[in-house]
Amino acid sequence: MCATPIKRRLVAILAADAVGYSKLMAKDEEGTMRILAAHRAMIDGIIELQEGRIVNTAGDSVIAEFDSPVQAVRCAVEIQDALRTRNDSLPEDQRLVFRIGVNLGDVMVKGDDLLGDGINVAARLESIADPGGICMSSSVYDQIAGKLDLSFVDVGNKTLKNIGRPVRVYRIDRDGRSGTKRVRGLPPAAKWLTGLGAVAGLAFGAWYFALAPLQEATKRADSAAAGREVKAAEAAKAAEQRLAAKAAEAERLRAEAAEQQRAKDNADLAKQIAAAEAARKRAEAQASAAVEAKRALEVERVAEGRARAEADLERLRAEAQEEKRKAAAELTAAIAARRAAETAAAAPVIPKPAMPPAISLREGLWVAEFLCPPHKIFPERTITTLISVANGVYLIEVGKPEQPGSLALRGALNVDGSVLFRGTGVSGRIGGARPYEAAFTARLIKQRYEGSGQLGDRDCDLVLKKR
Repeated sequence: MCATPIKRRLVAILAADAVGYSKLMAKDEEGTMRILAAHRAMIDGIIELQEGRIVNTAGDSVIAEFDSPVQAVRCAVEIQDALRTRNDSLPEDQRLVFRIGVNLGDVMVKGDDLLGDGINVAARLESIADPGGICMSSSVYDQIAGKLDLSFVDVGNKTLKNIGRPVRVYRIDRDGRSGTKRVRGLPPAAKWLTGLGAVAGLAFGAWYFALAPLQEATKRADSAAAGREVKAAEAAKAAEQRLAAKAAEAERLRAEAAEQQRAKDNADLAKQIAAAEAARKRAEAQASAAVEAKRALEVERVAEGRARAEADLERLRAEAQEEKRKAAAELTAAIAARRAAETAAAAPVIPKPAMPPAISLREGLWVAEFLCPPHKIFPERTITTLISVANGVYLIEVGKPEQPGSLALRGALNVDGSVLFRGTGVSGRIGGARPYEAAFTARLIKQRYEGSGQLGDRDCDLVLKKR
């Protein structure tokens, strides 16, 4: 398979580059960039007017192609004239001057890019040009000679960097007259032509007056050429003004776009800050809620633990009181048994009938009164209620059964005339109602019964008296 042949074509190349660009950038980056942007807008406009195409740009350099060397050179001259006018309006330390090189050569085509020595020679010609000047190769000079009203200086053959052959270089002399000026002497053919011209001048000197009309025509041609130069200068100035206006408009549009972008960035930043602040407040609120929930849980746990502890303490107290009561009852029973045994041993057993109480308790005629002094967290308390009788059993009831503050006692007469009451009650204290045991013993003293006992772990006095 054969490789695809490389496309090539013959074009005129213009290479332009700013002089001292790095130095100006080091001194004032933003100011230099504004001046470069204005210069570039003008250069690009002139290239477009001369039907050129920009091939590549890199910072302060431009490479453009033209179908005609005449257009390329005319474009280079207009660019330098426009830049000179623009730089004259700037302070000397802010002027940005360009050098231009023009070459006619064969190049390789790769997409929109051009490659080859044709490009490289133009770039090297630009590097040896004076600031504000234009250098061209002989291939360009041969094509434009006699077609543009310009003066040229033959610089001679130059060895250019990385170019394998010497290149004959011409420089455009903007201060000279029309024609060709050579600084290295004339070649042999030119010397021969010069001598021949001198001889012809001597031979035809006699015909001076006959040539007067021709001289007049030459003057008119020079005057017309001068007029064309003036018009060209005016056209260049008008083009520069148009380009300057376009550059100013472009700069204004860029400034507006930058301002709009800054406003958008500021608005986006404000939104981000507001969102971050809202997120921070939400996080703080969540943290506060978590702390409050933790505190509430701890308080609840402490309250539950305290309630359990109080319940356990109350249970232990009740159990201790019950044990105390049982122990007291057992001790009383033991003492009574021992006394009975001693009495029985000391005297003969004589059966005696049961002694009835001196005063009978009757339902509705007797009142039970409990007198309880202050105890721990409980204040002094007095309970008064009627005594009822059912089947020979004395009943003392306070409140509704099994409700907080209730008390229910059952009693009977003993052989010795005392009355023993036993029963249960329900406390009405703070922290919840709890059941408790109650027991009292009362003996007849004069016209009433007096005794003592316990309501749970609370010691109280009992008085039974007639109503």
